[in-house]
Amino acid sequence: MSGRLRRAAILAALLSAAGQAVGAGEYALPADADAAVHALGRNEFRRPWVPVPEISQWDGLGPLFAARSCLECHMGAALGGRVVIPEVGPVAAPGLVLRLGTAAGEGHPVLGRQLQTRAAGGGAPEGRIVLGAVPGTAGVSFSADAEPAHPVDDLLATALLAPPLLGRAAIDRVDPEAVLALADAQAKGNGPTGRVRLVGAPGEVPRLGRFGATASGPDLAWQIAEAFAIDMGLSSRLLPGEAGDCTAAQPWCLGALHGPDAWREGHEVALYEIALIAAYLEDLDAPAQRLTDPGPGFDDFAAIGCAACHVPDLPDLEGGRVTLYSDLLLHDMGPGLAAPFAPGGGGDGSEWRTAPLLALAPYPGRRYLRDGRAPDLDAAIRAHGGEADPARQAYEALDEPARARLLAFLARL
Repeated sequence: MSGRLRRAAILAALLSAAGQAVGAGEYALPADADAAVHALGRNEFRRPWVPVPEISQWDGLGPLFAARSCLECHMGAALGGRVVIPEVGPVAAPGLVLRLGTAAGEGHPVLGRQLQTRAAGGGAPEGRIVLGAVPGTAGVSFSADAEPAHPVDDLLATALLAPPLLGRAAIDRVDPEAVLALADAQAKGNGPTGRVRLVGAPGEVPRLGRFGATASGPDLAWQIAEAFAIDMGLSSRLLPGEAGDCTAAQPWCLGALHGPDAWREGHEVALYEIALIAAYLEDLDAPAQRLTDPGPGFDDFAAIGCAACHVPDLPDLEGGRVTLYSDLLLHDMGPGLAAPFAPGGGGDGSEWRTAPLLALAPYPGRRYLRDGRAPDLDAAIRAHGGEADPARQAYEALDEPARARLLAFLARL
């Protein structure tokens, strides 16, 4: 669906909610529709949700949650976890979450898929994130009054840092056939061999996984719905269940008040609200997508093999190109970047979707890689292993001027 058609559908849904029965194809888009939808989407993105019961149209938060709004995690100029993360010790940094699970990639039987550091309705947070002495490692500090007692002997955990959102919505436009063709070409070559991840509920037609650290999200709307569900405990038609990340071992959480509304399709977030946020994110272009000439450093980037996985652009569904610097495939990144399990399933903890190289400009306190372990772009490259090991070695073999050119190129993306 093109941007203007999406906006027409959103406005049709808004009119329908107001009692005017119109279809997206029947509604004539006013001249200022783009600005109106952008403003509404921006408000949805920034809005703080509240627990039940509140005299508010935007309640239903929790009962366990990690953030009250999209903006809490995706903040700052790059809209992505703009926080200073301490090297070791307890951390309550917005934008950093701790995913939990088992070796099979399933959620932890007691704590669910994510450590929830905040609670509503008089409940106790599950605990605090504790960063380990080894970069990229993290654990849990449990609160004394948490209910029930948490078995920690079988707890697997990995930290995830909120990515920048500039340009990320463009992933939705990539032609899935192009990604499948890339995987086929890599399988026949001598370099990296990325793997396609297909996702979908049982009985559904499998779809290309393209969003998230392990390509668990098939599209932008699903990714937004998952953030509402797992980070804020808010349900939608895409991901129902008003208790969010609560498990059967947390009866107080399951029995707490929730906020489903009839005008939100019987859930806590309406589909048109998810669509508004998607439209807002579509407007957030990234510097990389405005570059017609990559400039100095790109030739070094390509020559050492980085572009084999960080493919500069991919065909879209309307005959154009999408600049992402990613192949959207899963790659084995070696033991150094491996997690004890794959958050979102689909692998063994060493496979990660190629991260798009968008909005990489450094700023004070900025961290890189999926868990924020790298303090700068140089450290992020040197942490690569597995299928990326040849490119890392080639980077380390560059002379100082060539490395400086490459890093300056990345900082412009």
